[in-house]
Amino acid sequence: MPRFFPRYNFETKMACPSPWKDIEDKFFECSICLDLFKEPKQLPCLHRFCKQCLESLLEGQVGTFECPLCKDVCKIPNNRIDGFKTDFHMKSMLQFIQLQKTIENEEVRVCVCCSKKLKVTAYCFKCKDFLCVQCYQFHSTNKMVADHRDNVLALKDVEAKSLTLEKLASLKEAPRCHIHTEFIAHLCCCACGNLPVCITCTYGKHKGHDLQDVANVSKEERERLQKRLDELVKRKENVTSLTDKINRINAELTSIVAVTKRKWKTQYEDQTRKLKNKKEKEKRVFNRFKTVLEERSQKELKELESEMEEKIRKIREDYDRMIEIKIRESKEKEDTKRNGMENRELKIDEKMNRLDALMNERNKTIDEQQQRKLRETQNLSDLCNQWVNKFEDLSTIASSVLESQNHWTDAQCIPDIRAASEPLVEDLMKDFPEMESLSDITMDDLPMLCTDRVNISDHLEYVVDIDVIKVNGFLTSITGTGSGNIVVSGCLPFDQSFITVINRQGRQIRHDKIDEAKGSSLYPTRYCAALSRDRIASVCVSNQVGVYNIHDGSFTQNNITSLFDDLKTVNQKYASCITTDPKRGHIIVGTYSGLLFIFDDELTFIPALKLPEVIKLSRDILYHKGVLLICDEASRCAYAVTIDTTKTEAELLYKLPIPDIDRKTWRPYSICADRAGFVYILWYGGGTRIITQYSQDGQQLLTTKRTEDTARCMTTLMTEEGEKLLVATSYAAKILCYGLTPE
Repeated sequence: MPRFFPRYNFETKMACPSPWKDIEDKFFECSICLDLFKEPKQLPCLHRFCKQCLESLLEGQVGTFECPLCKDVCKIPNNRIDGFKTDFHMKSMLQFIQLQKTIENEEVRVCVCCSKKLKVTAYCFKCKDFLCVQCYQFHSTNKMVADHRDNVLALKDVEAKSLTLEKLASLKEAPRCHIHTEFIAHLCCCACGNLPVCITCTYGKHKGHDLQDVANVSKEERERLQKRLDELVKRKENVTSLTDKINRINAELTSIVAVTKRKWKTQYEDQTRKLKNKKEKEKRVFNRFKTVLEERSQKELKELESEMEEKIRKIREDYDRMIEIKIRESKEKEDTKRNGMENRELKIDEKMNRLDALMNERNKTIDEQQQRKLRETQNLSDLCNQWVNKFEDLSTIASSVLESQNHWTDAQCIPDIRAASEPLVEDLMKDFPEMESLSDITMDDLPMLCTDRVNISDHLEYVVDIDVIKVNGFLTSITGTGSGNIVVSGCLPFDQSFITVINRQGRQIRHDKIDEAKGSSLYPTRYCAALSRDRIASVCVSNQVGVYNIHDGSFTQNNITSLFDDLKTVNQKYASCITTDPKRGHIIVGTYSGLLFIFDDELTFIPALKLPEVIKLSRDILYHKGVLLICDEASRCAYAVTIDTTKTEAELLYKLPIPDIDRKTWRPYSICADRAGFVYILWYGGGTRIITQYSQDGQQLLTTKRTEDTARCMTTLMTEEGEKLLVATSYAAKILCYGLTPE
């Protein structure tokens, strides 16, 4: 990245006789023709170009055009090229450089007033050329050129290296009036952009304007510029810090991607090995069955043979028929077993193919995410470089103007420099809070395709107390994160909700309180769902949906009350639950009005989906394998519906089986799924809570388990010991942990 510090120190005046001795030659070159500036025209961004080059650049442009160097949009004046300001300071610097070179090169010095080829001893800034010894005496004594005397520089008093802009300014005559070019300017019109004016103008076009002595204007402009430059120097650290953040995030992103790929590879190899072992096991079981069957058949045949020897000839036909039947039955059993084994092998092969395809898809997805994040960080880096280049260019120009010690240069140039610095100060003050999320990518684990069943542990493995919730409020939602932490949310007194991040032992990592939306009469119940490794999607019943970063606690949220405006016949117009589709970055909000609202991870509203009529009050929702599972409080059932953002209505697919225990009426309360795809629902009925486990498609009820009667919500969490089912209670603020053991 280019260095940020300017080439000069603006806090003290430079003692160097040549203020631009370190400026690169290209500073004085037009970036279009790559030659020294000729009649340089200056843009509002302070970049300058030859008049002819700029004129060719404006061909075909209407209204505005982009600066070729900084891409700032510049307005084209009504009189086009003539409306752009001539950079007189650059012209002065070029004249100064040319004069230095001519002083150093004696061979090119020729008297402007005669052709005697005498030794050149002076330079007249009014004649704009050198004088020989005789013409120098004439300038010093003759009254005809008396007005030239103050503008003559004796070469014996100066060397090229000791000539400064300040000395040059003292010898050059004041500028001419911009209207009456035959008169020297005596005043500066501050109302007209510090234009030079003569005495006549004070009674004419500039009558009543703010006319001041140029020395006073110069002093004020220099003070304003120095103040602005000091501010820019102070603000430069913001860009440096921003660049450091970008580098840190790029390193963190690369590290996370590498770790994730290694983890996936390990999971892939482990599942592939298990699937291959299952296949081999099926073959061994079949071979053992075949051997036993053959041995049994041989034994039976021998017994029949023995029996045949004892029986009379007349039953031989019956005996032959019995042998045929036994052989056919044996063959049918073998074929049946073989077909079963082949079907199971085929399913295992299908799972292995799915696992291969899923692994390739995951690697492609994470590579795409990484490239997109790197492009975003590169854009930020390019933006920082652009600011730095603008700062250095502005610093160089300001340094040369300040060192010139010319009042008219100050009055003409410093306002433009200050105007160009104002947007730069704003740019240098910008912060990018969303930059922290650039290292946050979707990294959910591979599904357990090698698992045919997951057993819930018979007893609790451990219980975690959440003291901060127990004292200050009650818990309504829980979710696990890709970083291994747990996020809980709920209500606090005084119209506040909260989001709390804890580790597996219940130790608090972050606890953030969120004020209720103004004017809301609803109790601030808050729900959450994991969106990515470090980001949580959250919604409050007061219709505030947001994205929370567990890494730094930043929280962005929008009010979605207006989305209910078309529902004039519905009374309960508020959000009730939330889930996410991490792969697409979608946030899905359920409501108590038969609607689903879908947002992207930047909280941009995508569509609203109307649910089937049978679903009225969505208690909890779960995006699972391309469908949406909904716990409906009104009908006391759980349903699976389609979720297609190209349509306006969701279609009902099927109803999940309802538990039939103790003859109670059960209501679905909370829903989640494990890594293998098995679905879990928390039901309540008559003060009792149970957990049901369903098949991966949710259509078959597998297991039912009782849990604590104050259980409120559930989630799953991957740990080093394997996957766990976490069940949280409301008021007691406890998390119950059950083990999930795959077979």
